Amino acid sequence: MNPVVGVNLLWLVPGVVGGSEEYILRLLRAVDRLDPGDLWIRLYAQPELVAAHPDLLDRFETRLGPSKLGSKPARILAENSWLARVTRQDDLVHHAGGVIPMIAPTPAVVTIHDLQPLDMPENFGPARRRWLKTVLPHTAQTARLVLCPSSFTAGRVLELLDVDSQRLVVVPHGHEPVESGIVDPAAHQGNLDRFGRFLLFPGIAYAHKRHIDLIDALDLLGDRFGDVQLVMTGGPGPESAKLAEHIVKLGLQDRCHVLGRVSEELLDSLYRSAQALVFPSVYEGFGNPALEAMARGCPVITTTSASLPEVVGSAALLVEPRDPTGLSTTIARVLDDKNLRQELSMAGVRRAEKFGWRSAGETLLGAYRDALR
Repeated sequence: MNPVVGVNLLWLVPGVVGGSEEYILRLLRAVDRLDPGDLWIRLYAQPELVAAHPDLLDRFETRLGPSKLGSKPARILAENSWLARVTRQDDLVHHAGGVIPMIAPTPAVVTIHDLQPLDMPENFGPARRRWLKTVLPHTAQTARLVLCPSSFTAGRVLELLDVDSQRLVVVPHGHEPVESGIVDPAAHQGNLDRFGRFLLFPGIAYAHKRHIDLIDALDLLGDRFGDVQLVMTGGPGPESAKLAEHIVKLGLQDRCHVLGRVSEELLDSLYRSAQALVFPSVYEGFGNPALEAMARGCPVITTTSASLPEVVGSAALLVEPRDPTGLSTTIARVLDDKNLRQELSMAGVRRAEKFGWRSAGETLLGAYRDALR
């Protein structure tokens, strides 16, 4: 019988965990397309995840966890009880949410998406910090392999958790090939009719995403770019109310459009219609919006922080973090210069081609095989 690799997805609440949702699901779909005949992949997930992504049931054996896992304590309890029990016969468990439960009888690998709780503890409550202070060292000591989406994150794991470099594996995002440029003229025209010239920022309103810097930069662009709109997508977050108040304070409510979580089809068309993706985040384990934008030919402006330079290479304009003035100056350059936008578009498409789904899926499968050995 082929070895069974269980994948713990109980932590994955659709629309809440941000880019790690897309990251893990794209990797799993890549694994399915590669048809790993020597391994049997089994998912452990919440019913809500399967409802949001029904194709998982067609691709993998999937066992649904207990219902009513709406809170983090409930999910932690389920991982340390139900999951520990049902995975006893598996050969390996991939804990894809960043930690290995304290009760985990099966050999394990773990994906650590980032170490923001250690690098930026001010963004987390005291209970979360106390819990991570216990569970992260346990995770580092227990995992056969630690998987990370970027060399930046792997470096932080090496430094902060003292994990031997031989146990670290970088598994980058697996990008699905897409045609660059405008694909649906009707959707493109609809975006222009609705927003005119606009900048795009997809991201849940967390403090480290620095939505506020982009809103301030829009204000600093002044009357000369008074027609330029800002479109923000992504579910609500801890900063949502503060940002709404700030938009009103600056009198930008007619130029800032908060769309919330949108369909993949709409987000795709927004990337293709936007003047630029502006991604002022100060901390990313990878930075998937930058990759998605580049693949579609959308010019990218982002920061010099964390993994972002690693992802975009020379295909984007980089600004210092937490600098609305520098951000506004760079945005003005892009808005003013059609040739620059075209250069960034072409460079981004070339850069995105380096992040293929096949390579990412093969790296993940290789990590499973190494851990099983």
